[in-house]
Amino acid sequence: MPATKKSNPAVSHARIAGAIVSCVLLIAALVLAFQLGRDLRQQQRLQSDLAELQDVRYGLLNAELWVDQIADILAYKIDTFEVTEQNRPLIKRNIEQVLDRLMMEIERYLRRRNASGDNLAQRLHGQVRQLVQDFLLDFNELRARVPVYADAVINELNRPETRAEIKRQLLDAIDKAAQASFSKTSTERFDLILERQHCIDGPACVDLLQNASTKLEQRSRITAFWVAALISAMFALAMGRRRTLPPETMALLTTATLVLLAVGVWTPMIEVDARIDSLRFQLLGSPITFTDQVLYFQSKSILDVVSILAATGAADMLLVAVLITLFSLVFPSAKVIAGFLYYFDFRGLRNNRLISFFALRSGKWSMADVLVVAMLMAYVGFSGLIANQLSDISQASPSVDVITTNGTALQIGFFLFLAFVLASLVLSSMLEARLERRVS
Repeated sequence: MPATKKSNPAVSHARIAGAIVSCVLLIAALVLAFQLGRDLRQQQRLQSDLAELQDVRYGLLNAELWVDQIADILAYKIDTFEVTEQNRPLIKRNIEQVLDRLMMEIERYLRRRNASGDNLAQRLHGQVRQLVQDFLLDFNELRARVPVYADAVINELNRPETRAEIKRQLLDAIDKAAQASFSKTSTERFDLILERQHCIDGPACVDLLQNASTKLEQRSRITAFWVAALISAMFALAMGRRRTLPPETMALLTTATLVLLAVGVWTPMIEVDARIDSLRFQLLGSPITFTDQVLYFQSKSILDVVSILAATGAADMLLVAVLITLFSLVFPSAKVIAGFLYYFDFRGLRNNRLISFFALRSGKWSMADVLVVAMLMAYVGFSGLIANQLSDISQASPSVDVITTNGTALQIGFFLFLAFVLASLVLSSMLEARLERRVS
């Protein structure tokens, strides 16, 4: 009878202990990854709502807001208008000039009208009317009394009732002109966010969303760190046992790798945020200020991009959506799963060409690492382009103080996808090393 190979109890105990530790690490990573995915998606919604509330079309490009601000300035100027000993001479001189020009224009008009006529009778009638006018009205005497009239006008302007009527007429004219010149800004989405967040107005809702988003971001960073740390510990524990790759370890590492892929493609990878932090200038001596004006904002995951491209229905966009799905989801997950099936050789699948291809030779076709580089280059490109455009805005006019912000940044989803790429490479190298040891 052939001798049976006895197992080493110490090795068996170490293997069981390692499997238990890895299983605990995986369970903890799964729970945290699920929580991380929910937090990141919630933060994405909060950031999108926040960007909508601060969109430039509700502020800097909102004609109604401009009308309100200009009306407030004019109302303030009229309310605070007062004739004093210092400004009375200047005001009187200006009014005198206006009244004098007005009388001269009236006199010229009357003389032209009286001198005109198509026939002799009309011209005679005009000359008679001019004689009567010269007898009854002495424009030189009227112009000599212009200072008296100017004083009367100033006294009338200084009355509160007159200022109130002027303000009412002026604001009404501005409002009518704005309604005739500008289309009303739709606030349907703005109001929907206020209703969903149970806010009374925009500023209160912005503060609420900013606080909630900041807390979620801080918690997500900590959670992402622990997910990466737990999965890294699993790989470190497996790599510490270089001679073997037990089946339970292969199963656990495969699951952990797929968890990184799932969270990576489901959560936002890059956030593009271009905004005007502050825009200040003077109008009629009064400051006009706009703050936190979002020019462009997007925060998308890979699945979001695929969904948007597919929703367009255009053939070229559908092709891009299919390619992104293949190279960011199908090929990477197929490679990891094929390695798992190849390792366990379910029903002789190790001899299957497709399984063998994905498990051992699909590395250069999965292009997951290429996608990471593409995302990195997109981040660099977006950041540089937006920074350049915002710099042009900031230097547009020396009389306008503009502070801009380029908030383009890589998000946690990108780093999780990068972690998946590294984990899949390590897992593939561990599988190949095991096969080489078996062959030797």
